[in-house]
Amino acid sequence: MRIPRAAAALAALFLAGAAEGAPTPAGGPLVAAPIVSRGKRVESRPPGGKAVVDGVYRTKASWAGGHPTAAKPSWVAIDVGAGPTRLLVSWTSSGNHDYTDRKYGAPVDYRIETSADSTDGADGNWRTAVTIVGNPVRSRAHAVDFRGQRWLRMVVTGLSPDVFEWGLYLDEIDVHDLSRGGDDVWVFFGDSITSQVFDRAPAHQPSFPEAVARRHPGFFPAVIGAGFGSLHHGDAVRRIDEVLALNPDAKVIALAFGSNDWDPVAFRKDLLEVIGKVRAAGRIPVVARIPFRADSPVDYPARLNAVVDDVTKRLGLVPGPDLYGWFAANRGHLADGLHPDDAGSQEMIRRWAEAAAPLYP
Repeated sequence: MRIPRAAAALAALFLAGAAEGAPTPAGGPLVAAPIVSRGKRVESRPPGGKAVVDGVYRTKASWAGGHPTAAKPSWVAIDVGAGPTRLLVSWTSSGNHDYTDRKYGAPVDYRIETSADSTDGADGNWRTAVTIVGNPVRSRAHAVDFRGQRWLRMVVTGLSPDVFEWGLYLDEIDVHDLSRGGDDVWVFFGDSITSQVFDRAPAHQPSFPEAVARRHPGFFPAVIGAGFGSLHHGDAVRRIDEVLALNPDAKVIALAFGSNDWDPVAFRKDLLEVIGKVRAAGRIPVVARIPFRADSPVDYPARLNAVVDDVTKRLGLVPGPDLYGWFAANRGHLADGLHPDDAGSQEMIRRWAEAAAPLYP
């Protein structure tokens, strides 16, 4: 059987670490990518675009963009102001749950434009920075050149064929300044727990970026939540390439799967392959300890966490948060024995922000 190149390279690292007792470099420190869009002037067609810079996610207070077409697009423009030379434009359509859901208002065909001379988001000269056709996910981020520019505009021209009756819904467009080489960009890749916890809903605040900002002034990470319901370790291997390709500017890939798994041997093999792919792409992997679950007669997470601990130590990874111990001691915060309630979600976020500390200056 032929071993994938990334897995083979990682296996060599793994064995070398075991033989020499020397961990490999974990990565970091990250460079700040401050958010610059909150509260800025916004113009849109149809109206209501101010909602995309209010810092509120996953509520009805979103921008309803109707049913755009190429002939009659919907657009929202943000007056970022002069100064930044490179921006990261991160949008979310949080009515959708899983990463590949698009039915509840995610844009499918769109472009990102910039302007130096617009006065109202509609007039002036505009240049196209990014064009996307057939977007497959509910949230993405794009780095754009912003030298000499002032306005940023997202123009949506198409939605999913099965979109719900109200059409386009965007709850936020976060714009981060990358002018000084900022790379504080995270993807949380995992299962349905990941989809729930990192939706940034009001009940799950402070979210990961807000929690990091409290600990590390000047930092406010950009975050993409890439959660998939019922994700198994084998699914993680199959999906990680697409997740990496869709998020070329993400520096840290937070790996949070295993709650649907039970076989330590198979889990180790696939975890190593996923980590290998992340490292081969030049990203930093961080692996969480799998949360305790109260709905199973067998404590599978404990068995799999022995693998997480061993792999993290041998490969010299930044240790992820311990999501097992707290829930084992606080089982009442598991709403259905598996998924955390709101307070449990807040605790998971707090632990992730705490575990991220070694990556920050």
